[in-house]
Formats: sequence, C-alpha cells, structure tokens
Amino acid sequence: MSDEVTGILPHNDDLFHHGVITKLFPSNNTGIVRIESGREVFFSYEFVILTGEAKSPLHLKVGQPVGYDLGWTPSGLRVTKIKTYPTSSVQAADTSKRQGS
Repeated sequence: MSDEVTGILPHNDDLFHHGVITKLFPSNNTGIVRIESGREVFFSYEFVILTGEAKSPLHLKVGQPVGYDLGWTPSGLRVTKIKTYPTSSVQAADTSKRQGS
C-alpha cells in the first residue's frame, strides 16, 4: 500500500479494505476510490452501499479515508460498498503514528 494511503487510514479491526476517495463527480453521481494497490476504481452513487458515518453520497469528501468492498458489474470492477469512519478516529490514528506508537 502506498505511503500516501497508509498515512491517513484508520487502524480498525474491521474486514474492509482501506482506501481514499480521490475524486467525486456529483453531476454524474460517480466517484473514484484509490485502493490499497494504488489503482483507482469507480463507484456510482446509486449502486454503492454506504455504511458508517456518511448517510448519503453527498456527505463523501475528496481525501476522506474509507473502507471499501469491490464487485464485478456489467461495467467491470466497481466499488460496491463504502464504509466511512468518524473524523476523530482518523485523527487519533494519525497522531499515534506520528508519536511512534
């Protein structure tokens, strides 16, 4: 996983892969998540399942760390589930990493 992605991800014991939202296209109802391998994978607002803090795709932000799940669709590989994390857990994980814990 790239240092850019690992530097801001929460250290949770959930079973999601971790990535970062890199682009959002509200006019097209789509977005892109950079996954652990560095590859960017699309998602569609209407076909993605949201869990965690965000209750709507409109609450997603560029640069936000997320958990994700992938699936094959007729359009190819897509993000099918996104889990958002509380801002405080992301900041706490980042702070503990800087302090060498």
